[in-house]
Formats: sequence, structure tokens, C-alpha cells
Amino acid sequence: MAAVDAQRRPAMRWAVVAAVAVLAVVLAAGGALLVTRDGLDEQLGRRVVAALERPDADLNAGDDQHAGHDPASGATRRVSPDGHELRCATEVFGHEPVDATSVEEVTVVYAHRMCAAVGPGLVWPDSIRETGPVAVRLGIPDTLVLPERSLLDDPDANYVERIRSVVPQPFRDAALAFRDYVDPDVAQDLQDLVED
Repeated sequence: MAAVDAQRRPAMRWAVVAAVAVLAVVLAAGGALLVTRDGLDEQLGRRVVAALERPDADLNAGDDQHAGHDPASGATRRVSPDGHELRCATEVFGHEPVDATSVEEVTVVYAHRMCAAVGPGLVWPDSIRETGPVAVRLGIPDTLVLPERSLLDDPDANYVERIRSVVPQPFRDAALAFRDYVDPDVAQDLQDLVED
């Protein structure tokens, strides 16, 4: 019996070593994928912020009187209807295609957004001007798709229906995850940005 156990020990050691090696490779690959995904979401988040803050952001298609819509104004950021520059923060919760690994492969980004007016006399949280999910179609330029600008032909549509019209099924739970459509992490990031 002892002779059989002595013969199995080297085989068991090799099996354990092989299992540990496989596990290490899987963890390393998973970690690399996670780092890549975090990096991609950060890059996409910066694109969403840039689109939201762009002075010629087309937020009200067909309404050329919208504040911040006049690219000839020389503004470096979009402005609120009361004339203050807007600063925005975002948190990406999805993108298409879902298996994209680089910004170049992504066609649409879904994110929680919050924008606040900045300037003298404005204080948090009274400076908040926009909040909620947004879709951004990547291109030149990137195009904002806001729930509040969807389903305009249906005056009875509520905000949840408008979100559902902009955000496809795989991402809807994330889009609707927060009370009042405010991601607390995005709110904190924006507050830090505005108060600095």
C-alpha cells in the first residue's frame, strides 16, 4: 500500500503544479481583460464628457435657439440656458458592440451623466442642470441621444419610457438602477469637479 502511495505522489504533485499554472494563466488573462475593460470605459467616459460639454452639442435638434448651440459664439464649453458654462461627469454602463476592446470598435456608448453650471455665485447642488442616462453615437462628431429628446411625438411618454427608447434591453437595468436616475458616484465626481 505504501509503495502505491509513493508512486502516486509525484503524479499528484505534477497535477497540482499543472492546476496552479492553469489557474495562474486564467487569473492573469482575466486581470488583463479587466484592466483593458476599465481602461476602455475610462476612455469612453472621456468621449461622453467631451460630447456633453462641446459648445455645438446638438441637444435640441431643430431648435437653434438652444443655449450653447451656436458654434460661432466662440464658447469653449456648452452653456446652460442661464448662460453659465457646463461641466459634466459620467460613468459608462455599457457599449455596443459589447465585445469591443478598443474605442475604435465601439459604435454607441451608454452612460450615466450629470452636468452642472459653473461660475460665480453657483453652489452645489443648486448648480445641477442635467442628470440621467445618455447614449452617444461615436463618430465625427459624436452624437448625443438624450432620453428627454426622444418620443417627442408622444406627449404622454414618461421619462422611463423615453429612457427605454434610447437604451436597449441589455443595458436598461443599469440605466434605471438609481433613484431619480442619479448615479451617486457620478454625482460625487461632479461635485468634486465643480467645487475644486
